[in-house]
Amino acid sequence: MSSTENNFPSIDRNQWESLVASTLKDDDPQSLNRLDEDGLEIEALYSIKSLDQRSDTSFPITRLPVDPMAHMAHGWDICQPVNAAGPAEETNRLILDELGDGVGSIWLEDLPTGDLATNLPVMMQDIILSAAGVNLDAGDNTMLHLAGFSDFAKSRGQRLSELRVFANLDPFSPDAALSFLDHGLNYLATADGEDIPLGLFRANGWGWHNRGMTAVQELAYVLASLTEIMRQGMVNSLDLSDLASLLSASVALPADLFEGIAKCRALRRGWGGIVDAFGLDPNLHRLFLQGAVSVRMFSQIDADVNILRTTTALLGGAIGGADQLSAHAHDCLGGTSASGRRLARMQQHLLIEECGLSRSLDPAGGAGFIEARSNQLADAAWCMFQKMEADGGAKAACRSGLFDRLAKKSAGRRHARLADGNLNLVGVNLQPDRRPIVPSLSRWKSVRRPAAAIEAIRLSALQNPPRILLLQRGTDLSSQLVKLRTLLAIGGVQPVQMRPIDINEQTIANSRPNLIILADSDFEALAASTQGHLKNLQEKGKVMSAKTLLNAPAPLEVLANMVNVCLLPYRNGEV
Repeated sequence: MSSTENNFPSIDRNQWESLVASTLKDDDPQSLNRLDEDGLEIEALYSIKSLDQRSDTSFPITRLPVDPMAHMAHGWDICQPVNAAGPAEETNRLILDELGDGVGSIWLEDLPTGDLATNLPVMMQDIILSAAGVNLDAGDNTMLHLAGFSDFAKSRGQRLSELRVFANLDPFSPDAALSFLDHGLNYLATADGEDIPLGLFRANGWGWHNRGMTAVQELAYVLASLTEIMRQGMVNSLDLSDLASLLSASVALPADLFEGIAKCRALRRGWGGIVDAFGLDPNLHRLFLQGAVSVRMFSQIDADVNILRTTTALLGGAIGGADQLSAHAHDCLGGTSASGRRLARMQQHLLIEECGLSRSLDPAGGAGFIEARSNQLADAAWCMFQKMEADGGAKAACRSGLFDRLAKKSAGRRHARLADGNLNLVGVNLQPDRRPIVPSLSRWKSVRRPAAAIEAIRLSALQNPPRILLLQRGTDLSSQLVKLRTLLAIGGVQPVQMRPIDINEQTIANSRPNLIILADSDFEALAASTQGHLKNLQEKGKVMSAKTLLNAPAPLEVLANMVNVCLLPYRNGEV
């Protein structure tokens, strides 16, 4: 029966430490701590620094959404991606499906530039653009798309400023040209005020996250990008107050709920420091923040698990106070289904309407762990951002290739953790699913997903199944054999099991094995006759004990060699 007590005695840190010590007995409480990808220690028994203990008390801490009242009344803006690469009629149908289910904005991906004057009226048929928002992709054609929407608005007797169009120009995104910054600032300086969209620039942290950046690197990138845009605006004698109102940012939301909350809160604190440095009031210039669900964490193997990853990611953005949330369908890697797209948008309605997560501003405020983690990420990101500034800012970092080097190096380290068994992905290498998979679409090839390496192994094993004999003397299912079968299942490899005493020249000739794995013995422990039959294969390196395989520094590498897959591009962070 649940306790009805609602008043509890206060407890100090010494009492907590005594409780932890008694629970762990002789173990050190620090054994519960872990390091994140940025080398930051996440403490199980954490401490919160008061404001007078912090070195950054001069930085304003802004946690509120851009429009707090609207956020509480209606929730965040649900902005769902729509791939616009197909026929204009199909794009229109996809947009209407989203809007029909209560989506507030559309994120147009892969919008072609050819014949926009003809295609836009078809794409936007029956859509009231003053009510439905349109977010342009932060790609190299953004200025052309912006001009197309400006002409489209005029053809309807409207001006661009009357529509809810966000250009989201990011001069430092993975595929952008540095000249985009000058193009955007020149547009702002020369365009009629009625032709300026609600949002012109967006520091797209989501894009660099999907290329491999860690949380701290992503946040530092966003801060450096926003600062560079403001600085160049000042050089061009633009009004910084007006320019700040046209800036926004996106961050990637991982499956780690607390990480997503902390990233949103840490970014807003960093933005407060930037705005303050430019002499503006942070409370009057809040940053519009999009939280976009990470695609890097998705997998083609057991894609249904992506639904759970999306749910916790969205939850992190909602509690973190994002102004706008976006989620690709869980099956987007292989081609989105109608049910997948609907599920992605309805998850957000559930969080708004049934969970009521928008009814409280900064609902995580005061939670000890989240406060500590937010401060930790904010401090580390600010420190990296300051280093970028000292080295010349975002422009210099982009010219030198720093952003890409950071992303590749982090992606390579992430693959190394996966290869040596220190990174678990549910349905991929933890409780692996044996269902067949198909290659991901080419549009996602630039996303450096940890699961992609295992998917490559699975696809190769499916197309050219390796011939593997598993020799086991006994019938007991040992823990070593369980681990071995799990490893082979990760790669989609199905061995044929035999007893060593059944091995002879005929069985070797018939099976023509690529590899023989000794499940419960070493080669020297086999009978002399069995050794004789396997001698040639053993000399060619085609006989291996399960112990040797499982104790390899990177078992995944051994698995890849079985199916002739080279993991070097993954180790180098290139894919």
